[in-house]
Amino acid sequence: MISFEQALSELLSLAKKLESEVASIEDASGRILASDAITTHNQPPFDASAMDGYALQKSDKIPNKKLSVIGRVAAGGSFDGSVNKDQAVRIFTGAPLPARTDTVLIQEDAEVYGDHIVINDNIDVNDYIRKKGCDYKKGEVLLQRGKTLKSFDIALLASMNFPMVNVIRRPLVSIISIGDELVYPGSLPTNNQIVASNTFGLNSLVNKWGAVGHILPISRDNKSSINKALDLAVPADLVITIGGASVGDHDYIKEVFRDKHIETSFYKVAMKPGKPILAGKNKDTIFIGLPGNPVSALVCAHLFIKPLIGKMLGTKELANIEKQAILLNDLPANGERKHFMRGFKKDGFVEVFSKQDSSLLSILQKANSLIIRAPNEPALKKGNQISYIELD
Repeated sequence: MISFEQALSELLSLAKKLESEVASIEDASGRILASDAITTHNQPPFDASAMDGYALQKSDKIPNKKLSVIGRVAAGGSFDGSVNKDQAVRIFTGAPLPARTDTVLIQEDAEVYGDHIVINDNIDVNDYIRKKGCDYKKGEVLLQRGKTLKSFDIALLASMNFPMVNVIRRPLVSIISIGDELVYPGSLPTNNQIVASNTFGLNSLVNKWGAVGHILPISRDNKSSINKALDLAVPADLVITIGGASVGDHDYIKEVFRDKHIETSFYKVAMKPGKPILAGKNKDTIFIGLPGNPVSALVCAHLFIKPLIGKMLGTKELANIEKQAILLNDLPANGERKHFMRGFKKDGFVEVFSKQDSSLLSILQKANSLIIRAPNEPALKKGNQISYIELD
């Protein structure tokens, strides 16, 4: 049995960053950028009006000044001539500034008399010009590789005139639940059956973390069925089995790993929940066997699979960051295994739930944090500081 830290290190050593692929920006939200996004033009590409009004020379922006209006220009258009002294051009927001103009008089500051205007007494002295390149200039790196693309990033890429973008390929993850007692939601369980729940919670998580989850049919608790399930699971970057990994008479997953020539990296971790976890690799596919208890499986997913997917995607955004909070209740001394307790954190304080059984999904559903207890840690009192990581 190895420590949690050693197990995580060994698991991450099995992974490598996946290759890149090209995706449409319409489909790129949530994807990881594979290369820097470098601008190919200035934005805006010309000096543009920031308001509706009149483009003129700044020396003519004088109260009670009379100006001839010699044309108009709207966004998407242009004014071919130049504007001389005592002249103005009607201009609209986003339109390019005509030659020899250097300010915009907002329309509220002018009275219109046919083909000329008279500037009001009290005027806004701002120029209302969006200078060429004021948003970004050609050659700038606006988005760095490794960034998770969000809505505003997609808008920026579109403004940079990138219809396609290089992103890291999403890991393919196959999920197999093992157990004679399991049925999928929508079935009518008999008295000795239960509905498989962690399968769907895990699938939701891996998709949220940027992978592509694929739920396989339930494998029965025998070597033949598990073998067939693993055959169906590949090709994949990661195969996750749930159940069949402890020490019961019907827990065959370790034997099947050996039969499939999956080189085991570790088996059993000094942690709670999640002791009977194992991991290995065959060729380019990583295999992880999670415990069957719902809470154990989902807690282990946060602790192991989340950072593993992060490494495959080449991002640090999926790393679990330890934070500090103040305890709201007393805790007894911890045992020999590192314990990840479910709790709720708010405003710098954390309550550790009294019920910590690894089968209680209703407790996990209420939790937003995993409180970290070191091996053999002494009892803690309300008001003590404690470490935690956030749950997704």
